[in-house]
Amino acid sequence: MTLKHDVVVVGGGIAGSLAAVAAARKGCSVIVIEETGQLGGSLTSSGTGPMMTFHAGEKQVIRGLGEELISRLREKGLSPGHTVDSTGYTYTVTPFDAEGMKRELELMILEAGGNILYHAVLCDVNVSEKLIGITVLCCSQRIDIEGKVFIDATGDASLAMMAGVPVEVGRSSDGKNQPMTMNFRLSGVDIQLIRRLMDENVSIFPFLAPHEKGLERKAVRLSCSGFQDIMKRGIESGELDIDRDIVLFFEDNNPGEVIVNMTRISELSPVDPLEFSQAETEGRRQVWLMYSFLKNNIPGFRNSLLLSSGPRVGVRSSRRIRGVYSITARDMIDETKFDDGIACCGYPIDIHSADGAATDSTFLRWGGYYSIPYRCLINDRVSNIMAAGRDVSSTFEANASLRVSPCCTALGQAAGTAAALAVKNSVSPLNVPIPELRRILSEDGAIVE
Repeated sequence: MTLKHDVVVVGGGIAGSLAAVAAARKGCSVIVIEETGQLGGSLTSSGTGPMMTFHAGEKQVIRGLGEELISRLREKGLSPGHTVDSTGYTYTVTPFDAEGMKRELELMILEAGGNILYHAVLCDVNVSEKLIGITVLCCSQRIDIEGKVFIDATGDASLAMMAGVPVEVGRSSDGKNQPMTMNFRLSGVDIQLIRRLMDENVSIFPFLAPHEKGLERKAVRLSCSGFQDIMKRGIESGELDIDRDIVLFFEDNNPGEVIVNMTRISELSPVDPLEFSQAETEGRRQVWLMYSFLKNNIPGFRNSLLLSSGPRVGVRSSRRIRGVYSITARDMIDETKFDDGIACCGYPIDIHSADGAATDSTFLRWGGYYSIPYRCLINDRVSNIMAAGRDVSSTFEANASLRVSPCCTALGQAAGTAAALAVKNSVSPLNVPIPELRRILSEDGAIVE
């Protein structure tokens, strides 16, 4: 079987899904290739949430299709929208209903005229100067898919690597990635008790300490980062054997239901087949250990119930393409606004240590943000392959900021729009007219500078 489309998106995460929407709305025939049976990537397949952050200070720096998605969810009661981040780590968080996210992304693609191929695993590429087509395995059948422009939204730069685009993995010193995490979801958490603690003793919550008292009162859904002393005692006593120094959880769209982001899976590679499977097993072991610890030691968790884990281990960093330009941490700290900027982000540089419990955070000034240049999405080795999402061209440190889901919505919209322009003008993504691309993105609600 052979399928032919103008734009082929490999990976149906948040970046890939919105890339498909953007390209389809511009009149391209589009197909999304997704290895699972749902869209949303880490937001739906890894239990990741909430989205953080669409803002830099009081300014919303990520809009466009990402904001449209949240608006659609809000209208259906599937998200409360943007609310203050009561951990104090960043500006806002955006909780959502994961089941609603799956369906809304489908609707956006289908309404735009796009196509989705689920349960399809990339297994081969056909490259002759440029990428001619790919082969996927679906329902035990090989399907050849030809296209004009291909968008790698796999998160792991899998398509780019297979096609011969240079890639980088992990940090430059030793190739290690940030640890993986198996998130889990609990019901029955006493949110009001924890809100009272945050109001009465802010010193328990380290990122809240510099902020005004009562920040948690402004949060429609609670975010919590604290209880370091209890965690330390748990590790010293041997009750915990996980390199994690803080309790971190986020109330999701359903009041009293939280996503716990605390497991830490180090020393295993997310792009090694055997180690990635080991990570799933280790993640579930840690979930049950951490769940027991929370129930027995953390205020508000005594009557909590484990609803789900994962269902897939979450990956913070893996492969990245080596593009025409690689954005750096210095670019971000300097709040660089590039002439070919196609997306903006104000999230801190958030590096979870590959060697221990610590998280190394570098904060931009309050309200500061940077732009991401189009050159990070393209490469000069296989010219009709673009990247969208956390596999764009960046240093390991810079990737720790732009990897977050709101930023990926903007990167996806930019990639899909650029792909449509390339098809329309019969040029490669390398030769897309940047002023026109930025103009179209701005007209479609995106923030580019």
